[in-house]
Amino acid sequence: MNKKLFLTLGSIIAILLTGCKDKTPEHGEFTYNDSFVVIRDTLVEGNNQKAHVVFLFGQSNADGVSSNYYLEANAKETYNAYKNGYDNVFINFINDGGNNSSYLGFQKCTLGCGCNPDYFGPEMGIAQKMSEAYPDELTLIVKYTWGGTILKEQWLDDNGGRGNLYNSSMDLSLKCLNYLTSKGYDWKIDGICWMQGESDTVYSSPKRYYQDTVNYVGLMRHDFKSYQEEIKFIDAGIYEAPGIWKDADKLNNSKKKFAKESDLNIYIDPNELELTTQNEPIGSVDYAHYDATSMVRLGCAFGEEAAK
Repeated sequence: MNKKLFLTLGSIIAILLTGCKDKTPEHGEFTYNDSFVVIRDTLVEGNNQKAHVVFLFGQSNADGVSSNYYLEANAKETYNAYKNGYDNVFINFINDGGNNSSYLGFQKCTLGCGCNPDYFGPEMGIAQKMSEAYPDELTLIVKYTWGGTILKEQWLDDNGGRGNLYNSSMDLSLKCLNYLTSKGYDWKIDGICWMQGESDTVYSSPKRYYQDTVNYVGLMRHDFKSYQEEIKFIDAGIYEAPGIWKDADKLNNSKKKFAKESDLNIYIDPNELELTTQNEPIGSVDYAHYDATSMVRLGCAFGEEAAK
């Protein structure tokens, strides 16, 4: 039976700051130094092999706070596929400033790439759909996420320019692209997947989220322009969890407005996917983060759009 939870503002903030249980730094505390990022050489020579690159950025529901345990309990076949991973899908990820990461090298994309090894995020559904769409080609996922973060404050700066996390995510991303080129892969960026916005309903105004998105995506497309002219921005709406995200519908309207401005801007509706947060863990429900099977659906939706 689904339960409703009505939280105080203090409780909401605690959820946002926690992001993933046990470990996310407090709001505003970003200490990871990317100036020393060096991509480890973990891939074989490309020899002009075609490769698809998918970026995944955002806060905790991009990070991944969906339980491997509940995926196994509720979707055993999917769990087994994700546990083994896909031979043609690799990921290079940094979550929460390095709390869980691939240590700057590409590794096979399997369960455990979430906020800690007991959790997973949208990367698994992305891996599934990209592998299905391109079984004879390589997919490389580059993931940079941080729970409890705000678009207007950490990803952007006070003037709508490049913020701390923007610079960190782009540093990793561009170095990964340069690495793929150096290994001889014929790569293409298939999309930027963005799962963020929950924190902005608490710390910002949903009304300004549209302009923040315009600024953020504009900066990314500018900085990627020398690598590729046109890049899809695939943006998932935030789930209107019971009693948690105030004005979630208004923030999602900002996302929808941006999506209407270009065929390269894509909006994923959490209601159409019938996503839920109110079932897990049993006895101590985490209303802020997606249930395991819902995370699968979200990741698959990202992957389907990237593969088009």
